[in-house]
Amino acid sequence: MTRQDEFMQAVASRGIVRVRVVGVVVHDGCLLVQRPTDEPESWYALIGGEYEIGDTFESRLRAEFEEETNVKIVRLQYLFVVENRFLWNGKPFHGVEHYFEIDIDRFDVESRESHLSQYWLPLDTLAEQDLRPHIVRDAIASGDYRNIRSLVVPFEE
Repeated sequence: MTRQDEFMQAVASRGIVRVRVVGVVVHDGCLLVQRPTDEPESWYALIGGEYEIGDTFESRLRAEFEEETNVKIVRLQYLFVVENRFLWNGKPFHGVEHYFEIDIDRFDVESRESHLSQYWLPLDTLAEQDLRPHIVRDAIASGDYRNIRSLVVPFEE
C-alpha cells in the first residue's frame, strides 16, 4: 500500500467531512501541481491541506506551501468551494474544499518533502491530464474558475 493509499484510507475511516484549503497557482500559461514520488503514474493534485483547529484559511495555505515547497505565498484570493464525494477502497469519502488563487514569490519550485514532486502543467493540455477532482481541472482548463462560486462532484458508487 502506498503512502497516499494509507492516508486516504485513514481519512475515509474517520467517517467525517474533511475540510481542505487548496491553492491554484497559474504562471506563464502553466498550473502548479504535485503528486507522490512513490506513485509516478498517480494523478496530480493542487497543493493544499486539511483545515486544523486554530487555522484560518490563509494560515493553513501558507503553512502547506511552506512545508511542502520552497515558495511563499505573496497574495491569495478566495475563488470557490467544492463538495467532493467519492468512494476510496469501498469507503465513502466526503470533503469540502475551499480554493484560492495564489501568487507565489518564486517559480523555481522545489519540494521540501521527499514523498512529493511538483510540476508545472501547461494549461493548453490540462484537460488531458489526470488532475483531481476533474471538475476543478475542467474549470481551470476552460478559464471559468474565476467565475464560479461552488462546484459539486457527482457521487458515484
